[in-house]
Order: sequence, then C-alpha cells, then structure tokens
Amino acid sequence: PGFDAVGKVTIVPRAGGAGGFTLFVPSEEQQDSGLYTRRYLEAQLAVALGGRVAEELVYGDEDVTTGASSDLQRVADVARRMVTQWGFAAEALGSTAWEGPQGSNIQTNRMASEATQQRIDAEVEAIVRKAYNQCKNTLTENRELLDKVTEALVERETIGNDELLDLIQAHAKSKPPAIA
Repeated sequence: PGFDAVGKVTIVPRAGGAGGFTLFVPSEEQQDSGLYTRRYLEAQLAVALGGRVAEELVYGDEDVTTGASSDLQRVADVARRMVTQWGFAAEALGSTAWEGPQGSNIQTNRMASEATQQRIDAEVEAIVRKAYNQCKNTLTENRELLDKVTEALVERETIGNDELLDLIQAHAKSKPPAIA
C-alpha cells in the first residue's frame, strides 16, 4: 500500500547481476506532480528490500545472493536523500538540507560537521531498519502468497499485474478472518 502498481514481475536474468526485476507503473498523478510523501518513500524502500528479504526467508542468511545489490544501493540513496535533502529527519536534525542535489563527495563543500554526519548516518540507518522490518513482517505474514508467486514465476518466468492481483485475491480469500 502507498506505492506504485506492479506492471510485471520476472525472474529472467538481466545484465548487472539482477536475477530478475519488478516493473512498477506510477500513477499519472504521481508522475505529473513529481512530489513524494514520506509514506510513498518509505513504501518504496520496503518494496526495494523485498528481494533480499524474500531470499533470507526462503534460503536463510547463509545462502543470500548478490542479486539485490542494485536494490540495496537504491535503498541507501533514497534513505540518505530523505535525511539530507528532503528534511524527513527534522526532529533529529532540524528542517534543513545537509547536502545538495548531487549528495556529498570530495568535490563539494561539506555542509555538516563530523558529529552531524554521525547523526545523519544514524537517521538513515533508522529509516532503512524501519523499512526492512516492515518488509520482513509483510512477507512473513504473507509467506503462502510469496510461495505462490514464486511457483508462478518458476513455471512461467514472468507474470503480469492481472495474474499477480488474482494470486493476491485468492490468498486474501484463503486467510481466516481476523478476530477482533
């Protein structure tokens, strides 16, 4: 919830070591505005961690692969921008940008002291940890659905949005009702 719709999921390997990918289709409203809410960005992080977390759940920590490397880089980039450019750590760091649009590197002037850099790192880590926990909880609670999607992908290599929605609906119908 709170993120783009899935266009398709495939396990067909791609260049760069990716064992497959998920194509997301942003809403027209999202594309037109170019503005992102905290909820949207946190959902993006949780979704990006899905491949790594799925590997951990299915294979265990010892047999996790490098397949999620570009996703992990994206998570680090978005989480850092949330803290240093978009002000999503205002309680800890104030409502300011601590880096310019190109981030922080040797060629740019540092805008934060070493102590502030440590606080930035801590805030980035907290955002990523929250997204990881959200992802792991979601996949753990929906492990049967994860297995069904995996089976469909192994059988057909690629599934589209309609088939994914059918699997989700079938899973929702099979779950016992929540006790209030």
